[in-house]
Amino acid sequence: MRRAMLIALVAGSLLASAHRASASLPHFSSGTSVGEGVPLKAYATLTPQVHLFGDVVTAKLAVVADTKWVDPERLHVSTDFTPYKAIRRQQRTSISIGRFQQVTWTWTLRCITTECVPRAPPSELFHIFRFQAIHIEYLTLTGKRQYGIDATWPKVQVVSQVSPSVATFLAKTNHLSWRFHISPVAAPTYRVSPGLLFWLSFGAGIAMLLIASAFGWRWYRLMRPRKAYAPGEAAGTPLERALAVLAWAHARGDETLERKALERVAGELGVETPEPEVDELSRTARELAWSSRSPEDEEVETFAERARGTGRPSEEGDA
Repeated sequence: MRRAMLIALVAGSLLASAHRASASLPHFSSGTSVGEGVPLKAYATLTPQVHLFGDVVTAKLAVVADTKWVDPERLHVSTDFTPYKAIRRQQRTSISIGRFQQVTWTWTLRCITTECVPRAPPSELFHIFRFQAIHIEYLTLTGKRQYGIDATWPKVQVVSQVSPSVATFLAKTNHLSWRFHISPVAAPTYRVSPGLLFWLSFGAGIAMLLIASAFGWRWYRLMRPRKAYAPGEAAGTPLERALAVLAWAHARGDETLERKALERVAGELGVETPEPEVDELSRTARELAWSSRSPEDEEVETFAERARGTGRPSEEGDA
């Protein structure tokens, strides 16, 4: 019985496969390439008109126009397929032969929501939908409606995928024989506890942050080193600092630094105590600095003591 019903419905759909739009168009007495003196005609089809729940349906709208009176680029189409949804982007194709041009819009549709499930009455396993009418408008160059026509979609019938025998069984027993158990859902199992994994990840993140901070601080110290003072260097006058460097270099046997320190002391003696009595001491410092032999310990210590004695009166005078 169900097969006979499907055959009858398919035969009916083939007999009325194309629904021409009702016309409300201007009439051209000189004639048009589409006939009847109208500038355009529209045809709407749905394939298949009878389908099983969840199957794909193709909707096509073909508009044929006389390009002498119609610019196909200025055609605007609006329609609605609720509750069906488009599963692909709308396609638009065009064919031209002389003044005749056909523009076709194609939609690929499917409905898998409860609205498309055949359910009432229980003895009938199909559901019929009639989509909203199609509005085809011809626009002016400024985008305003100049004229338009409406077209109707043929009805579409959704048939349940439940066979008549299964439907009869359900009606009599009100029992579903599930092939797969969907409840109760087993509790999830984990290889590692989610809580433990969270705290391990958190601890690892903190450790990485500390390591990165340590490397960053080391890089900062290398790029921006603090001001370093020479060992033994003390705050005071330039002469006192030069004498401190001299003592440090002499104690460690650094002859090169010792000679440089003697030259520095000679220069500072002339700056801090510009008096005739220090000229001899300044000359002694330069002789030791440029001597071909290494200065003896006694010479350096005696010179340093005399230089400190020369600087003290100046420091006391400044105080």
